Amino acid sequence: MRLRSILAARFVDIDPARLPGGFDRVGDIAVVSIVPELEPLATTIGTIILDAHPTIRVVARRDGQHSGTFRTRPLSVIAGERRLTTVHRENGVLLHLDLAQVYFSGRMAHERARIAALVKPGERVAVLGSGVGPFPLIIGLHSKACEVIGIEINPAAHSYALRNLAANRAIRTVRFLAGDAGRVLPDLGGHFDRVLVTLPQGGESLLLPAIGGLRPGGILHFYDLQAKGRHQATLAKIDEACQQVGRGYHSTGVAVCGHSTPTLHRICLEAVIEPAS
Repeated sequence: MRLRSILAARFVDIDPARLPGGFDRVGDIAVVSIVPELEPLATTIGTIILDAHPTIRVVARRDGQHSGTFRTRPLSVIAGERRLTTVHRENGVLLHLDLAQVYFSGRMAHERARIAALVKPGERVAVLGSGVGPFPLIIGLHSKACEVIGIEINPAAHSYALRNLAANRAIRTVRFLAGDAGRVLPDLGGHFDRVLVTLPQGGESLLLPAIGGLRPGGILHFYDLQAKGRHQATLAKIDEACQQVGRGYHSTGVAVCGHSTPTLHRICLEAVIEPAS
């Protein structure tokens, strides 16, 4: 049964629209949103989720939005084991992580697989804002790229990325670097075939180094949050960055890969970056 149906049968005096309709699962952790007026029932709701899903060991409530340099979200455990660390399995990769310290979205699983399928044999790929390593590791496992480099500014996320690389021993083409991607990438040489700017917000600050790091004809994947149908606003960011460095581009498509709210979509705008004029 869907979560809302289970809760509605238990809380018959509460408007079902106010009850949680579902949760995000990361490893053995369920992350749920609870409206303020139902906070006194949070522990009971968490216990119901545990009872309905035996493989979930922790239920955590969202206590705010993603914020700060590392885009972490405040969470509080409402039922189960008192931890926010877990091991998440996605696309054949094991990912150790701590939801209290790092940004991670399990909803991007399909998108990460989609990108890996696009990577051609022999490509050199850079992932800016690589977090605990899902994009690089999945690309490394499911493509024949010759090298995949992940760059991450959050020390905790970088530490987990190194741990995850060790945990996925079959993946030998991936390496992780710590630091500001805007400063680290230029030192790696401008010969990447594909660069991903994966930050959920503020990724435009990395567009100049990303474009500079691509070989002529290389492919940029730029992730952005935009109101539904506002893809041109994202394209304008790429256009401005290309003008600043004197390079041309042509867009090859836009993929909608999730949403923050019903009207705010996460998109990936893809563009081929042409030689300097």
